[in-house]
Amino acid sequence: MASLVEIYNMSLMMLGGQTVTSVSDTTTRAILCNQFYPFARDATLRAYPWNCARYTQVLSLLVAAPTHEEWSTQFTLPTSPYCLWVPKALNEDLEYEVNGRTLLSNESAVTLNYIRRIDDTGLYDSLLVEALAARLSHNLAYPLTGVASTAELMWKLYLNKIQEARTADGMEDGRELKYQSNSLTEVR
Repeated sequence: MASLVEIYNMSLMMLGGQTVTSVSDTTTRAILCNQFYPFARDATLRAYPWNCARYTQVLSLLVAAPTHEEWSTQFTLPTSPYCLWVPKALNEDLEYEVNGRTLLSNESAVTLNYIRRIDDTGLYDSLLVEALAARLSHNLAYPLTGVASTAELMWKLYLNKIQEARTADGMEDGRELKYQSNSLTEVR
């Protein structure tokens, strides 16, 4: 898929700016891209449960007892790959609370499905690349152009890309929805 330089250049071209040839360029554009990219990447990965970022892992039980009286067990959140987000929708049957870098629960074992940090841009979904480029453009807009309305426009583009991903993901969902009739639907 897209390389890091290609993501940088997509972002810069959205702003009408010149591109970079490598991440080690000494231009202001490259320096700003390097500065803002990690934050834009993590924020974009946290914004939506991207299929390419989902990861399943059995959590390690901490020896220390939890300090919260509602929960009986405490687990360490994964660091390799780094856990960015634990979406409730993917763990509907598990009752838990995320507290810092730990997960509190009443279960003796937890297999967690979470959103991980992905450093390898070759693993990114095409919609993730577009959303990430738009998010990075938003972050770069004011420092590079000095125009606040450009930053607002890039933010709207980013939100549209997230919505596009939601729509596409909804069409890719492998679960068959079953509807039950009731008195209102029977009338039709």
